Amino acid sequence: MEQSKSVLIVDDHPLFREGVKAILERGSGFEVVGEAETGEDGFLKAQDLKPELMVSDITLPGMNGIELARKTRGLLPETRVVIVSVHARINYLKEAFRAGATGYVVKESAGERLIECLVKVSRGEHYIDPSLSQEIIGGLL
Repeated sequence: MEQSKSVLIVDDHPLFREGVKAILERGSGFEVVGEAETGEDGFLKAQDLKPELMVSDITLPGMNGIELARKTRGLLPETRVVIVSVHARINYLKEAFRAGATGYVVKESAGERLIECLVKVSRGEHYIDPSLSQEIIGGLL
């Protein structure tokens, strides 16, 4: 049996963290090893826990999720960062991937897409929430 992938959740809303944790605890092959509600705390916990995956919001008190992704990937390049955000705009998506994120999920579809995203990202693939496809196409045109 394959070992569970370790996940650190960083979001300032306790209810959202609990929801992500509940989704991942349903035998998905992922184990939540820590939680943080600020970017700074997330960065400290990432250094300590060295998770395989980090799920982070963009809008955090203090250091935002994009800066958290940049700092985490700079120090722990093996940790894959997935952004889960209410922001469904291409400029946030571009900033997140430039900062080192490897996945981006919109919060309104997070329940459906999060496991799919984490599976792909843990394999080394990139993942973009399909609900952003029109925004991406519009940006390309």
